[in-house]
Amino acid sequence: MKSINRREFLKGSIGAATVTTLSRKKIIGANDKVILGIMGVGGRGVQLIRHLMKRSDVNIKYICDADTRRYGRAAEVVVEEHGYKPKFVQDFREMLKDTEVDAVVNATSDRWHALGTIMSCQAGKDVYVEKPLSLSIWDGRKMVEAARKYKRVVQVGIQNRSGPAIENAVEYVRSGKLGDIYLARVFNMMLHSPITKAKEAQVPEGIDYDLWCGPSPMLPYRPGSWWQGLWDFYCGAIPGDLAHQMDVVRYLIGKTYPDTVSHSGGVFYLKDGREQPDTQFATYEFGNLTLLSESALWAPYMHKIPGSVRDSDQFPNWQFTSTKVEICGTEGFMQFGRHGGGWQVYAAKKSSSGGGWETGTQENELIASEYSRQGTDNNIENFISCIHSRKKSKADVEEAHLSTLLCHLANISYRVGNRKLKFDGKTETFLDDAEANKYLKANYREPWVIPDEV
Repeated sequence: MKSINRREFLKGSIGAATVTTLSRKKIIGANDKVILGIMGVGGRGVQLIRHLMKRSDVNIKYICDADTRRYGRAAEVVVEEHGYKPKFVQDFREMLKDTEVDAVVNATSDRWHALGTIMSCQAGKDVYVEKPLSLSIWDGRKMVEAARKYKRVVQVGIQNRSGPAIENAVEYVRSGKLGDIYLARVFNMMLHSPITKAKEAQVPEGIDYDLWCGPSPMLPYRPGSWWQGLWDFYCGAIPGDLAHQMDVVRYLIGKTYPDTVSHSGGVFYLKDGREQPDTQFATYEFGNLTLLSESALWAPYMHKIPGSVRDSDQFPNWQFTSTKVEICGTEGFMQFGRHGGGWQVYAAKKSSSGGGWETGTQENELIASEYSRQGTDNNIENFISCIHSRKKSKADVEEAHLSTLLCHLANISYRVGNRKLKFDGKTETFLDDAEANKYLKANYREPWVIPDEV
């Protein structure tokens, strides 16, 4: 791809995309197939293609990746399931020019989520974008602004919102049956391997390295996942996973912005050159409700919920479940497992006379529960439905922004020395803290820059 300056970029891509939005006249009927372009076909991108290929009402016209070597595996899935081969384009802007494309599935890494989504909205495309939503708080807000300005459906891969058990759990918490809620906890405890930093090497044939780096610095090429330890490329291994639990807990307790955030932790175990912490304990104050987030990458005894449990009438082993949410009320205690773990509520056992709590027994009783299933297929179903109806989706971009923002807040507290920070939700800035405010926006590289006016 030839080098272009910022003015040419804006004129040739973002500007042209806006024109496409204004001139696009295709109206999707209820029985029409939704034409898709897939942006990014690493592991998650191929998984989403497999989910999409379960459906007869979508057609994948384009597969796009900066690395041409990834095309074959992704295309094979479409051929096996539907018998046709999508077109491959290395530069995603090519598929944005196609007025037949209704929506883009953005399964790139963190650095491309914001700009790829914004440009797709400007081109008149609806978007399904993976989590974590953004590389910074400012980026996430710009994604929301683009979705609203261009009237696009932007669904995010926080699929727990589409899970079969979440609505009843939310209703239970909001009903007051747990009593007054003063504490909620989220967990992301597990074991990760160190990041291997290979030696610098020549860029392999088939990779457009400028496009691959995109908004992030164009550092010397190294094989592997070296970039996952750098702020300019990645939110961190903890937020990358924790974004799911943060969205679940925020949905359950019905909160938006915290008043304060404070972080404790650092890089204690995985001393592999990473910039993000491997130990992260964050405290958020929402008035009289405190949210505690406990995350670490050195806990081999904590495990994600097995697939055999996620899609069955079983509950996980809560004690050693690494990705759970707990809601603590004055009358009851809820445990919720993401991605199919279901939920259970316990309360102290009442006395047989009905005159209050049992004393001395320390016994609890199960008073409510519900099995669940994984929510990806439901999330995609909701996305396709909203493309037709033009309604706001369940996992809407603004909900994902507010949930991902909590992860960014913890990171920023860490970056300024684990200080307690006061946050103003109206402006999405820190109060009287210039140092913390420096981290509200990612350091994007020209020409891959998000404009102030999207």
